[in-house]
Amino acid sequence: MAEDTATPEATEDKLEQSVNIEDAGPARKKIAIEIPESRIDGKLEQNFADLRAEAVIPGFRRGRAPQRLIEKRFGSDVRNEVKTQLLAESYQQVVEENDLRVIGEPDIQDADDLELPEAGPLSFVVEIEIVPEFEVPDLKGIEVTKTKVAVGDDQIDTEVERFCEMQGQMKPTDDKIAEQDYLTADVTIKNTDGQTVSEEEDLNIYVPGESRKFKGVVAGILVENLGKELIGKKSGDAVTVTATGPKQHENEALREAELTIDIAITRSERMEPAKVEDLLPMFGFENEDALREQIKTNLEQRAETEQQSDMHKQVSDKLAELADFELPEGLTGRQAERLLQRRQLDLMYKGASPQDIEQQLAELRSAAEADAQKELKTFFILDKVAEQMEVDVAEGEINGRIAQMAVQQGRRPEKLRQEMARSGQLEQLFIQLREQKTIDKIIADAKVTELEPEAKPAAAKKTTKKKTSKKTTKKKTTKKKTTKKKSGS
Repeated sequence: MAEDTATPEATEDKLEQSVNIEDAGPARKKIAIEIPESRIDGKLEQNFADLRAEAVIPGFRRGRAPQRLIEKRFGSDVRNEVKTQLLAESYQQVVEENDLRVIGEPDIQDADDLELPEAGPLSFVVEIEIVPEFEVPDLKGIEVTKTKVAVGDDQIDTEVERFCEMQGQMKPTDDKIAEQDYLTADVTIKNTDGQTVSEEEDLNIYVPGESRKFKGVVAGILVENLGKELIGKKSGDAVTVTATGPKQHENEALREAELTIDIAITRSERMEPAKVEDLLPMFGFENEDALREQIKTNLEQRAETEQQSDMHKQVSDKLAELADFELPEGLTGRQAERLLQRRQLDLMYKGASPQDIEQQLAELRSAAEADAQKELKTFFILDKVAEQMEVDVAEGEINGRIAQMAVQQGRRPEKLRQEMARSGQLEQLFIQLREQKTIDKIIADAKVTELEPEAKPAAAKKTTKKKTSKKTTKKKTTKKKTTKKKSGS
């Protein structure tokens, strides 16, 4: 059923064309556009005139070559250029006139076979995904739990070890590969037909051990028992593993495909942690107690970040439950990439290690589509709520967040910002901060219940001997009274 039509009339600012817009599924539109012959002829005349004025043809002065010769020599190229111009101009006008908030790139049907007609109108159909339309639910007084912050000595011990590793050095080794080593390898990924779908040289691979159940990541793909396949090998060896392509991988050719991954190991390195006594003067600490005190402060700040993140997740989950609308079927590669960037920034802010970030991103790629759709749905809801609440983010807030992430990773803020600018992550950081400020406003009117922290099992510690010790602690949760006052944290 047609939702919108436009008759072929033109004004000074409006292009002449006929338009018909229909629903093509959840948050998806099908647009049929017809460009009249008169507009095609006008565009052709304009392009040929521009070309004739600039073309240099032997035997003729610039701008004096006959029109028929120009058309004969350049006719095909000009017609292709005019077709491209007309498609782009017509599509853009429809989007602007109908206030369509488009997600991703338009899908022009039979684009490769579309040609400019010798006579008559040019007709084409384009399908687009748009931001869903929905009503924002009442957000006042939603229930949220808040876990108190607590930092124990065992957490400080683990963080001291992590600090030493961050400042340590990677040393090449000719020994047999052990868990927690770092490899460089050339990787070739093939599908069931033996066709190569992806190749990467000098790829970095972390060797997972027992603490990670030997599950690891190769080129963004989660591989079961990767550690078991790599441990005991040496530089120069080749290993072949199999895996199923993640459902949400940015490369759509890999999605849910049965893959064979050939790993040619070219280099093996092992982390040699720095010694605490060597780090004290480097960072201006008088003794180890001063270092531990600073680390305790950092951990408390990180715990507060996790506390805030947990409350934000609760609000996001409730929003996804309350808002009633459907999303476009499936995720495009660009949408999947945005989701991964958002998760990566969140993990960096929480101080996750590079190995944890890589593995969690791989798990997100492999997650059920329902989980990815839920994240995308929350994004649309928060975007609309932010508009209603007039939430914005200042440049200083962006720089402050980058500085926080740099501290968590032991890096310089300016270098991290440069990397994020090159990868397009700054835009996602803006969105993330805007969402967090929006949720903070929602939490300010929420009903918050405080909880005592759970006793957490001690983290598995890395050693140069490559043995992992497991420690477990019984969990105990005690609920406290519900506070009716507003809380903004």
